[in-house]
Amino acid sequence: MVRIVQVELTEPAPALPEGGPARLLVRDGGRPVAFLPVTVPAAGLAPDEVTALIRQAAPDRAATLARASATPGRVPTATVVVTTCVASASLARTLRGVRAQTVAPVQTVVVDNRPATSGVAEFLAAEGFTEVVLVREPQPGLSRARNAGLAAATGEIVAYTDDDVVLDSRWVESLTSAFAQDERIACVTGLILPLELATPAQLIFEEFGGFAKGFQVRDFDLHEHRGPGALYPYAAGVFGTGANSSFRVADLRALGGFDETLGMGTPALGGEDLDIHLSVVRSGRMLRYEPAALVWHRHHPDERSLRRQIHSYGVGMAAMVAKRWATSPQERRELAGRLVAGLRHLLGPGSPKNAGRTRSYPVSLTVLELAGVARGPFAYLHSRVRGPRKAAA
Repeated sequence: MVRIVQVELTEPAPALPEGGPARLLVRDGGRPVAFLPVTVPAAGLAPDEVTALIRQAAPDRAATLARASATPGRVPTATVVVTTCVASASLARTLRGVRAQTVAPVQTVVVDNRPATSGVAEFLAAEGFTEVVLVREPQPGLSRARNAGLAAATGEIVAYTDDDVVLDSRWVESLTSAFAQDERIACVTGLILPLELATPAQLIFEEFGGFAKGFQVRDFDLHEHRGPGALYPYAAGVFGTGANSSFRVADLRALGGFDETLGMGTPALGGEDLDIHLSVVRSGRMLRYEPAALVWHRHHPDERSLRRQIHSYGVGMAAMVAKRWATSPQERRELAGRLVAGLRHLLGPGSPKNAGRTRSYPVSLTVLELAGVARGPFAYLHSRVRGPRKAAA
């Protein structure tokens, strides 16, 4: 088990009395600036030792903090959309996190994607979430659920998260402030850190890559803010993750929302967030990654679920690429020109995707991921041919 400890630089550091592995989330004025792996000796660490360790290991934060302190314009209003298909304690925890925001959203929407059997409506009433707008989307599929939330949104921004996360209290504030700093920004993604690292499967998922995209504010577009590498903008994972993703409502509607042939609940098993982030950038709009918009995600604790997740990621990524290839002659040419770079990114041991994996990383997971990649184009074709499934009677 790896302990997760939060340390605020503007306050005295805590002591770490127990030995063993730990991760330190370092904040500066509330803003996350580093997530440091440390091994605490058996005798523990005194507060001054913790401070010295952080000063030695924490990266230069000047650029990020300067960007974060930029004077914003008018801050837009936000609708928070939580997608779910089952009544659960984690859903209630997520909604309590929405209530505890430093900047309250103008609307909270829960989209029930299994309304016939989920019990969500009764659960919300029993738990006293009377402010929540419940939207029923009986057609299965995460993209359909997110589009139903988009249709119901009354805020200028729609912020999506899942029912298995814990929201930092400044999540909405950080998202809306980012949009206020530049009218060109159509999408803001945020930082996702592990809620716990208590099992081998959760540690392996972090070695796989986890969800975090670093602690620097980054802008992405097709011109002055291009990402690194020959794959850009098709290494779409650099943009962020759907469980912490927000959009200007007008822009997302203009782009047609999420592609309903992609995502969980379809044969494609995922790829809908990769697809919409890529669509934002290729449309000439700007996407910002803002690590101050933090949520905590509980990774799957068991190996079976992890194996299924890794395979699904391979399927979803390749299904997204197949969709772009099939629907756009221009992108077909762009993708063909990036084929060699894509194979190096996927298979090269030193690529940004694989560089963080140790020799102990299970070969079987790599095989499952690659099997998913091979399956992805066929899964996308199946999803297109099949169309939306009918809801259960």
